Amino acid sequence: MPLGIVFELLWLDTLELGGVVPPYGGLSFLLAFPLCRHFGLTQAGAALVPLFFSMLAAYAASWLELRQRAAQNVLAPALEAWCVGGRGGIPPSRAVLGAALRRAGWQLGFYALWFCVLYLLLAALTAGGHWPRLALVTWPAIYAAALLGAVLSLRTRQAYLVLAASLGCLALLFWLGA
Repeated sequence: MPLGIVFELLWLDTLELGGVVPPYGGLSFLLAFPLCRHFGLTQAGAALVPLFFSMLAAYAASWLELRQRAAQNVLAPALEAWCVGGRGGIPPSRAVLGAALRRAGWQLGFYALWFCVLYLLLAALTAGGHWPRLALVTWPAIYAAALLGAVLSLRTRQAYLVLAASLGCLALLFWLGA
């Protein structure tokens, strides 16, 4: 339950507007939840490792989707040719099907890759007993940090700098206090 609340607060900007691709909040939840459950990470401090890496995965996936959308721009002349009845055109249904299949393929591969990497990382941390000691981190503190997702909805470079600086300061405070 706490993981769901964190991701809900963090990804307040999930509406796609124009060329903006929001972070994949569902991907981050689907990465963090089963891993936290499998490794028994119920305390907030212990769950920070999968939370952090699943957030990175969400941003990487949105960047990849933006690249995929840009790559599909080459289909525009072929679609226009089909609309005017010219040669060399492709019907919209074929273009949409191809785009959907490519998107599903890279998303599945991306999820599998990140899941395996995170699983191996968490298994190594568990086997070696090298978990970060962050006993001062509580779920309410993580909720407060996740509320910075509202800042992200502003979609400005300064908002992202504020988010990064705030999370960095929170991490430093917890690190020094632990």
